[in-house]
Amino acid sequence: MTTSERAGAVPATAGAAAGVPCASSDGQDDALVELVRAHGATPDQIATAGALGLRSLAADLVLSASQDTSARQLAEGAGIGLDVAMAIWRALGVDVPDPDAALFSANDIVLTREVVAADLPAHGDADELLRVVGSSLARVADAAVAFYVQTVESDLESEGATPAQLAEASAAAATKVLRLGEGLGAVFAHHMRAAVARQRLAQANVTDRAVFRVAVGFVDLVGFTPLAHRLSAHELSAFVSRFESKAFRVATDHRGQIVKHIGDEVMFVAFEPAAGCQLALALVNEFADERIQPRGGLAFGEVVARQGDYYGEVVNLASRLTELAIPGEVLVDTRVRDTVEEPTLVFEAAGRRQLKGFDDPVSVFAVSSPVPSPA
Repeated sequence: MTTSERAGAVPATAGAAAGVPCASSDGQDDALVELVRAHGATPDQIATAGALGLRSLAADLVLSASQDTSARQLAEGAGIGLDVAMAIWRALGVDVPDPDAALFSANDIVLTREVVAADLPAHGDADELLRVVGSSLARVADAAVAFYVQTVESDLESEGATPAQLAEASAAAATKVLRLGEGLGAVFAHHMRAAVARQRLAQANVTDRAVFRVAVGFVDLVGFTPLAHRLSAHELSAFVSRFESKAFRVATDHRGQIVKHIGDEVMFVAFEPAAGCQLALALVNEFADERIQPRGGLAFGEVVARQGDYYGEVVNLASRLTELAIPGEVLVDTRVRDTVEEPTLVFEAAGRRQLKGFDDPVSVFAVSSPVPSPA
């Protein structure tokens, strides 16, 4: 489901002959040409696309069907200067190389008006929220394309689908994902309610509105690098998918939140230290059967919350504890041990350790949740 720079200028494939492709003996190219014509392709677009580009033209046309407005026209419609409009969309991560190219739609004008009406510049760092939105949606788009190419399109190609069938499937997928995107507002409302609840819980009794009080943890997959070297690209992709899926499920089950994946490591937060311990232990146990040896670290205290991520001494301490842990172990700091009142969690002193970046030795504890002996 590749996209062109714009609907009217699909790049010609290197080495492809100009002009509409000639029909093959089985009529596949004829079917492909008819398909893109049905999606509104002009003779010039068909001629410019070349053989390979023709296959992706149908999806390109779907994705750009509503783009009939230039940045200059968008600015006029939103009642703002061109420089302001360009700045808004660049903050959202949208490249606008030519202010007179038809890259926008009527919906984009509405959104631009809403951004201006929100009066973000009055609060400083005006483009911060826009950058977060843009980068998040770019990741969603990348994930959607990768999913389609690695699953649907790959399966179709292995089954011997014709170019026309591949183009039709790509165009259908583009249509579906755009409809899905239009409905994401409902999902966003759920996440907004959850974010407000997390903020209220994490900022109870703190004086600085930039600070959250949370348990921050990491789980590191020891042995992942040599395992990755032995896996094929398909196997590695499947492993990473399982890793991320399991981590997300386990975090949800234990009232925590995955912050990010950093290669073979996952960072998470929980809003109670006991839940953080249970989440760390669950993640370690979850991946113990994946031909790797997971280990974890957890610290509790005040962190700086910014753009969905967390920073500060507590985060650094959790990372250092993870590096110190042996496979199968979860290490925590004194504040976690002193705060947790969950009887199913057991803390065993692991000495005072000198950790990189910390002036004084840190008291370390190994946390576990022993399985009760059968009666």
